[in-house]
Amino acid sequence: MKYNKLKSFFVLTLLLSSVACKKKLEDLYQNPDGYSKDMADKSGVSVISGFFTSQLTQGFFLSGDYGSVYHQVRSGGRTMASAIQIYNTTTEGGAYTLHDVEHDWGTGGFNESIFNFVNTQWITPILWAQREYNNTPQAKRTNLDSLYITLMHVLKGYAYQRATDMYDKVPYIETGSAGGLDGVKAKYLGQADIYPKIISDFKAADDALSTLTLTPTQQAAFNQQDVLFGGNILKWRKYINSLRLRCAMNVSEVTPTLTRQVLTELQGKPLMSDYNDVAGVADIAVIALNRICNELGITRSFRERGLDFRAGKKFLQDVMNCQPTVGSKVVNGQTLSYFSGENSAAGLVDGTVDPRVAYIFAPDWSGRYLGADTKWDGNTDPNSYLNKVLRGLYINDPILTDISKTTFNYGVNKSIQLDAASKADLSKREAFLLSALRSAVANGDDNDGNVGTASNLVAEYNVRPEFNFALKYPTIHAVETELSLAEAAVRGFGQLNGAARDHYKNAIILSCKYWYDLNNSNQYSKTTLPAMPTTMDDARINAKPAMEYNASVYAENAAQKFDAMSSTQKVQAIFNQLQLHYNMLNFEVPYTAARRLIKYLGTNPASIYETFKWKERMTYPSSIQAADPEGWSIISPSNNPDLPVWFTGRTTKWKNVLE
Repeated sequence: MKYNKLKSFFVLTLLLSSVACKKKLEDLYQNPDGYSKDMADKSGVSVISGFFTSQLTQGFFLSGDYGSVYHQVRSGGRTMASAIQIYNTTTEGGAYTLHDVEHDWGTGGFNESIFNFVNTQWITPILWAQREYNNTPQAKRTNLDSLYITLMHVLKGYAYQRATDMYDKVPYIETGSAGGLDGVKAKYLGQADIYPKIISDFKAADDALSTLTLTPTQQAAFNQQDVLFGGNILKWRKYINSLRLRCAMNVSEVTPTLTRQVLTELQGKPLMSDYNDVAGVADIAVIALNRICNELGITRSFRERGLDFRAGKKFLQDVMNCQPTVGSKVVNGQTLSYFSGENSAAGLVDGTVDPRVAYIFAPDWSGRYLGADTKWDGNTDPNSYLNKVLRGLYINDPILTDISKTTFNYGVNKSIQLDAASKADLSKREAFLLSALRSAVANGDDNDGNVGTASNLVAEYNVRPEFNFALKYPTIHAVETELSLAEAAVRGFGQLNGAARDHYKNAIILSCKYWYDLNNSNQYSKTTLPAMPTTMDDARINAKPAMEYNASVYAENAAQKFDAMSSTQKVQAIFNQLQLHYNMLNFEVPYTAARRLIKYLGTNPASIYETFKWKERMTYPSSIQAADPEGWSIISPSNNPDLPVWFTGRTTKWKNVLE
């Protein structure tokens, strides 16, 4: 975005903020305090268009949010394990006891945020726009006003989809109503009621856009106001129909007839299909310029949660086929196994290893793409996965055979000094080094708690794609759409635009392109504005992928494996691709998919920590009980994190091994 457009955007946002915060109604909705249609018309800007643009820039709606993303990475990571927190998988990090993630989200954290957002910031501009639209005589409603209100109905449906996914029952305001602004109180409705409504709203919106014609003047005005898709009606239609598909798949366990109906209705409709089809706004576009150095929402969260960025065995090995090479050595009469390396060097070139290994992740300090497991490692097995990863770093080092060597060096200026007993006795060194490395990786001593250093003992997420400040928060992406179509075909809900294997293959290709572009296009450094954190290693910041590997070759290999799978195996593979693609950028979509697929698969498709309880839903803010006793009486019976939400088709929670 050019600076002049960015500047005008901030002026508009400031205007809307300044006129919307002075006076509060009893129903908690903000009053624009005189920012009327007459005022807007005199200035040449439609008041409804202003509310539309304001809606696109609401916090954590289509863009990142520091607090929400922070808790998604920290506590959401303990629920879904999209990245590995090694300190929660080893005795060095803690005891092998069950922890309750329900109370792990922080005061006013993500556990309550979506409920609060949907009842305040996310809905406020929509209701004020609706009121202005309702109060405008039909003869005076412009073509653009009708367009903006149609799109705001879409955004309202998207807001309620996110909220009902997390809580089930939420205060719902009917489309076309200005709610509390006109004295109409929102009603608590659950997924069974909300989903048919928003699916219908999405269909009506696409029907309206399919016949819409704008004059050049109207199109120019729309281009200026639409900070999401730049005035591109086709992209809006793709977005709307992809949301319809998402919703249809979310309810497929309980209303398969509705799912099939939507698949039929989507025949011939535009859907997200390109690697850059993403609905999201970059942090850099919505955060005030004076805060841009260190307050970017997503990236600040990533910077502060450095210990949670370890790469998972599930992704690297089980999904992307980065297989370790195993060696063994007899030490003190005991045969010890270790990982001497892995197959990425050749596999990335010949298409047997997923290109995203090199785009999303960074190797350990010795150049290996070896991650960590979510399963508990109590260090009772000398040849556990973690032990084999760490042992491979030193097993052939002279320190094990040369009595004069007393220091093991690794990474950048990192070292381990032998203790007195190990200095004097070669037979004690292997056990000492293994113990020291386990402690270092569990406590973050290898990278000092910072993502992006070059001393990491296991592979971790890269910094180049995640810290590309032009990254649009991916609320929905074409990869999800392709994977939804793949699952729909596998499960018999309907086949659209190709067979399941075609969509599965295409999803991999699109994801590879998306992540390569995020990595390769990152132009930021420690000296740019915004600046990369100074704790990050220059080599990691500047190291682009060696090349763009042939995603089609790898995807075809993956599709051939997909062909040989059973239906349940295919659905698990589809989920794996969804979680890999969104990883830490979008916790909500994989979390929803995991919950609804437990019934079909008979188990949880996510790779869950043994030490954390599974959470079936988010619970409500406790303040509701006092603020809205009537509403509390409706929702309190279901205010239980162990109670599955409606669309799962289950009444019994899924339990891990310690529950």
